[in-house]
Amino acid sequence: MLLGHLSTYVYFFAWIFLAIFSYIYNSNFIFEPLLIYFTGTALYYTYYAVMNYKLPIYFKGAFLFVFILTLYGIFLIFLGDDIYWQTTGRVVRKYLYILWLIPSLLSVIPVYVFTNRGLIGEREMKILFLIFFACGIYAYYGGLEQQIAYATLMKTGQDEYTVTSVYLLLSILPLVSLFKKNRILQFFFLGVMFIYFILSAKRGVILLGGASALMLVLSMFKNQTIGKKFLILLISLGLLIGLYFFVNHQMMSSPYFALRIEKTLEGDASGRDVYAQLILDYYLHSTSSIQFLFGIGAQGSLSVNESFAHNDWIAILLEQGLLGACIYFFYWIGFVIIWIKSRLNYDAFVVIGLLLMIGLGKSVFSMYYLPISPEMMASSGFYAIALGYYLAKVFPQEEVKDLNE
Repeated sequence: MLLGHLSTYVYFFAWIFLAIFSYIYNSNFIFEPLLIYFTGTALYYTYYAVMNYKLPIYFKGAFLFVFILTLYGIFLIFLGDDIYWQTTGRVVRKYLYILWLIPSLLSVIPVYVFTNRGLIGEREMKILFLIFFACGIYAYYGGLEQQIAYATLMKTGQDEYTVTSVYLLLSILPLVSLFKKNRILQFFFLGVMFIYFILSAKRGVILLGGASALMLVLSMFKNQTIGKKFLILLISLGLLIGLYFFVNHQMMSSPYFALRIEKTLEGDASGRDVYAQLILDYYLHSTSSIQFLFGIGAQGSLSVNESFAHNDWIAILLEQGLLGACIYFFYWIGFVIIWIKSRLNYDAFVVIGLLLMIGLGKSVFSMYYLPISPEMMASSGFYAIALGYYLAKVFPQEEVKDLNE
């Protein structure tokens, strides 16, 4: 059991380290070994879980999706051409496709196993949340400093920026549910998170964070006395008024933020609509029948477009064809099914539902299954930890043998 606890602590420490290291010393000599560790750990515990557990349907969909795309990744490594990323002007190492894919989707499994084995519980998850919360704030300022340094180096004259690293905070927002016995603390976390969402000027995060916070607050009213419902409503209104004044202040004092909001209202998608149109046109008019069904191969988006699609569905449609899109669809159907089945555990039902909404949102205007940077991979890791813990609470497994024997 001591070895089990040690491996658990090392696993979580690795995710924490990933979340902050790139703002201290950004190097592939650290990032890629971490990816290899997460990939190996995910595969090891996947094998263990398949051999010892009767897994819920979500995992079956995830395994199928990862298996099919891993085949595409192996084909890319041994038979595919070099991948050139036009936006950055560099070649993407072909093996990274698998090292991005497996940790992003299968890191749920180690946490699922740890929870079932009693190695982590609510107390440990609360501690992890507080650490992740601090990491998310640190990552915001680290990401901002990197943007400032780049703007200074390139002499762009820009003094306001979009900070993607706030996805770390979005990934752990559902875990605020852990502190249900202290409503003041819950609203404090939500308020701080939303301030950073707004400061980041990341529109997708603001949208998903706002919807998630609203759903979480609404969930607080269930099974409460009239007095407590009134208190929740009062605190909610106070928080809402505070955020209104903060947003209004940002609109008045930040031309960049105001412009981002204005462009959103006008339907501007920061070039994502152009990417989508270009990739869809290629898929519909320039592929053969075989390519239409099975795609043009892993990372094919970069051979058609200057950058990644920033939309999982369009990227998969081009790279894995109609087959890949159908398998991805079934993955999400499995996610919806386990969410519905979790309704007997209300806390898990709320958290899994929020994770479902956040994940689907990321799949549409970001990158859910293929996080390409340390900050996005850390976001996926935090998300997987939350999901793995609550899946284990809803679908517990009987442990029949010692993992370390």
